[in-house]
Amino acid sequence: MLNKIKIMQSSVEKWNRILAGRSSDGGVLDCPPCRIYYVLMCTGCPISRYTGQKFCKGSPYPAWYWHQNNAHGKLIRRIYCDECRKLATDMRDFMQEVVDHLRAEAEGKDKARGSPIRKPAVPRTPNRKPDGFGDNHRQ
Repeated sequence: MLNKIKIMQSSVEKWNRILAGRSSDGGVLDCPPCRIYYVLMCTGCPISRYTGQKFCKGSPYPAWYWHQNNAHGKLIRRIYCDECRKLATDMRDFMQEVVDHLRAEAEGKDKARGSPIRKPAVPRTPNRKPDGFGDNHRQ
């Protein structure tokens, strides 16, 4: 099963690299969730689930994308001006917001089960020892 929290943490790291000037934005080609969900029309994408929209609508990405095209007109999307820095920061902060949301959601599911610790796969019954091996296990 995919770990959506780790996928989104990779997105935060991507935007941190862009803000540090060590990387540029390749859109769907280097977006961690897009690499998985774009071909599925964003079905299952944590960003899409969070915003309720597909293709990063409802996120700060469209503002970043159009600023890059209209103000700079370059194929490589990176920090060129103060507005770029503000928009990239908005993107990074939004990605972190999605990570935080996923963590809270996962924590809520664990609390709903009654404990953050998962229950053993083998239920304890009178004929089973606490280690789950049953009566045939000898120490």
